[in-house]
Amino acid sequence: MNAHTPLFSPDSLICPANDIFDKSAAWEALEAAFYEAKDDREIRAATVGYLLEARKRGNAAIETAFTAAPFDAHRATRAYAYLADCLVETAFQVATRRLHKIANPTDAERLCVLAVGGSGRAEMAPHSDIDLLFLTPYKMTAWAESVIESMLYILWDLRLKVGHSSRTIKDCLRLGAEDFTIRTALL
Repeated sequence: MNAHTPLFSPDSLICPANDIFDKSAAWEALEAAFYEAKDDREIRAATVGYLLEARKRGNAAIETAFTAAPFDAHRATRAYAYLADCLVETAFQVATRRLHKIANPTDAERLCVLAVGGSGRAEMAPHSDIDLLFLTPYKMTAWAESVIESMLYILWDLRLKVGHSSRTIKDCLRLGAEDFTIRTALL
């Protein structure tokens, strides 16, 4: 795959992306649920409820497609990675747009979520763990800690196995220079 090929191009998945996870339908359904929610607890519960069902539907779509094309394992592993990516992305959007929304974020209140290891390479088996790196420009802020905590609770409530680390850019550079395991995970 070259630098110009999207990680999840339509032909890289074993079935259509919207059969695995329909992003626009998900956000539309969540927005409707959030309208009815009275507090953050209900927002989180609505998110988890929707994503549990979406995960079940996505897994079923991948399983059906793989049963029809059992020698297409590479595209199946990409499809599982796509589903995991959609779940993480939705959890991030809920955490930053609803649970911990800030009107005017400072430069320090930025957060990037990166999939690393097999997750980052889009090579996931059906029950693989998801390895995430929460990257901040400077030291961790209270806002970033809150977002990370909310995301992790949502993902754990989905019964996902999540490995995670929280680091600054400088931390990644320093640790990557010292440890080949960390360096290769960041590739």
